[in-house]
Amino acid sequence: MKSPICLFVYKRVNTTKAMLKSLLACPECAESELYVFMDEARNDTEAKQVEAVRALFDHIDGFSAVHPYPARMNKGMARSVIEGVTEVLKHHESVIVLEDDLVVSPDFLAFMNKALEVYKEREEIWSISGYTPKLQALEGRNPNGVFLVPRAQCWGWATWADRWETVDWEVSDYKRLAKNKSARKTFDRGGNDLFRTLEMERNERIESWAVRWAYAASRQNRWTVNPNQSKVQNIGLKSSQSHVGWHDERHMVELYGNTTDIDPNVQVDEALVKAFKDHHDLGLISKIGYFMRLHNLGYDFIKGLFHK
Repeated sequence: MKSPICLFVYKRVNTTKAMLKSLLACPECAESELYVFMDEARNDTEAKQVEAVRALFDHIDGFSAVHPYPARMNKGMARSVIEGVTEVLKHHESVIVLEDDLVVSPDFLAFMNKALEVYKEREEIWSISGYTPKLQALEGRNPNGVFLVPRAQCWGWATWADRWETVDWEVSDYKRLAKNKSARKTFDRGGNDLFRTLEMERNERIESWAVRWAYAASRQNRWTVNPNQSKVQNIGLKSSQSHVGWHDERHMVELYGNTTDIDPNVQVDEALVKAFKDHHDLGLISKIGYFMRLHNLGYDFIKGLFHK
């Protein structure tokens, strides 16, 4: 039996259809259980969209079993993911997690399942990522290889129950982190947006499970395995998402469907770590945007001007 798939959906019918089409192209679906967590509508306007998405799973075939979890109230993404993944990991040792705005390559499940098997006993490995940004430092390297990054990611990922159970979702040491420049620098090794994002989350400017997930990995000095070429593509960057930034084009990639050589002994390559950080680091305009959003200084108005 393969690791179960945990899918989070809401109101986006077209992207959910595209996600399912790409996922069902993975041969491993037939051996995989699908858990679908369906958030409830926030208002009457969204209700029809939510119902249309839920209807996609009424008679779906291609998985070994399908477990729908329709919410009776709107939870938001952060609560949905934390509660949903926790529920699945009550019954399984590992999980593969997807959202409704992602499409995957035909070998995505093969890669994720194999990586979960290979790295299970390496305690310093926190998670597996199917998404990899386009990095110039990867050019000329084996496209079928893998590398390690110090940032847990959220666009098509997998982990084990024993890692998930160690996360402090309340971030009880946040005040220590905020006052400790060295600790913040360590966290920002995966990109200087990380502490800023956590700061906004702790100050209730955004809701994000992902930045708390990333901080837990950093706090424990753990690593995430990435394929050299991405097996996940986000098709929702231009739609109405909760946390879309001003420079989304840099996150766009092509899907790579070749079989990946999963090196069980892969080690940290500092050149790739630096390239990965450089990719995620914020420029001056984005830093100003984060500051405006944190302090409620007209961020939404200014962002609207950029997206007209």
